[in-house]
Amino acid sequence: MSINGLIAVCFLLAVTKGGVIYVDKGIPYDDGKLSSAELTIEVTTDASPKHVKVYFPLGPGEFPVIYFIGGLSAYVPAEAYSIVLSKVAKHGFFVLGIDYGYPVSAALGEDLDVYFQELYFLQKYLVNKTSGIPRWDLTGLACHSAGCDTALKMLEMQKFPFKASAFMEPYSQLVHGTKLMNYTVPSLMYGTQLSEDGFPHCNVRGYDYIQFYNVWKCPKVALEVADFGHCDFLDPVAWEGCHITHFCKTTNNTRLDHYRQTVQGVISAFFETTLQGRHDVIDYITNTTNIPTKVLNSKSDWTCGYKS
Repeated sequence: MSINGLIAVCFLLAVTKGGVIYVDKGIPYDDGKLSSAELTIEVTTDASPKHVKVYFPLGPGEFPVIYFIGGLSAYVPAEAYSIVLSKVAKHGFFVLGIDYGYPVSAALGEDLDVYFQELYFLQKYLVNKTSGIPRWDLTGLACHSAGCDTALKMLEMQKFPFKASAFMEPYSQLVHGTKLMNYTVPSLMYGTQLSEDGFPHCNVRGYDYIQFYNVWKCPKVALEVADFGHCDFLDPVAWEGCHITHFCKTTNNTRLDHYRQTVQGVISAFFETTLQGRHDVIDYITNTTNIPTKVLNSKSDWTCGYKS
């Protein structure tokens, strides 16, 4: 049996735990066919462990879940990614963005258990809050920058059965100089040309997306795009903060709408493949002619040596 066949069997077994999930039928780089809305969950009024933004499809149905951790280990709030995350939701996903440091805390720190506590809290809190139903048995993990160090630690802890992980411009000391890691969670590793250019740069070779790829087991896919940088898929206000301070090298702001559309398409294609069971759509990542932005590097071991 091919690796895609094995994945399909596992997916069908997962689907039998609930009803039929929504499967997007369009091109992932286009806008999804669904409308979306957002929900803010507060620490003070909702007794949530942390502040959370939920981007979700409107209308009935069952939808996979994406748990998102922003940059600086979620000290960059999910609101800074709202354009991309809401677009991903329109492809048929509940996207949950956790803000670790909101409201702004005087002391930096990280309690990894809080991320799991929040996940368990949301499973109860979201019951009957939306017309659509989140499918917690089909939950993926996504992250940006040093938020991917947190995501990697969460996978190591094995406290929740994440089905897939998308590392967007990841940074982690855990992968530096490390031999092959014992992870078989299907994963996307995404990088940008400008993130390691200039000074100060926002990522470092040897700690970045390609290092994640090198130490990961299959199935895995890596992609690096040209001419864009670490902050370029953030919302305009957050992007402007990077741009005027030169904290991270950024591109021309006239191209940002196009780039955000590309990023949401890459994320959507990956999770449509791994969580919705639409296995042909991985071709929108592995076949670079399908990608609407110039690609510098593309690597894939998606079938683990099996014929697809």
